[in-house]
Amino acid sequence: MRAVDTNVLARFLIGDDPAQAAIAAEILRGDVYISNSVLLELEWLLRSRYRQPVHAVAHALRDLIDLPTVQVGDSAALTWALDRFGQGADLADMLHLLAAGPASSFATFDRGIERAAGANPPVPIETLA
Repeated sequence: MRAVDTNVLARFLIGDDPAQAAIAAEILRGDVYISNSVLLELEWLLRSRYRQPVHAVAHALRDLIDLPTVQVGDSAALTWALDRFGQGADLADMLHLLAAGPASSFATFDRGIERAAGANPPVPIETLA
């Protein structure tokens, strides 16, 4: 299994360089691993460089991790984060909550994270005064 970089996934999704898109598609026919940090960078790239709307990016990332050859760390948790992102949450914040899993709580001054995370975040959120 290969771990893939953001640029491989971008070429696969955008196809703006036909030669690299073909190579990326071939790589994704085999087993690949996509880290959360690569997905985060891909989200940023699709929104900032390619001007894709959030709902389209969320849909593309969900479709990507659902490919039968793609493996991620925790599919259910990542799907939760992408669903929250699709509903307006910041993806980085949702991934921070996932990474905080073994902690007793996630302490933040950001009052919006708890609202964005919804009713069942993966770790309790402690909003500091």
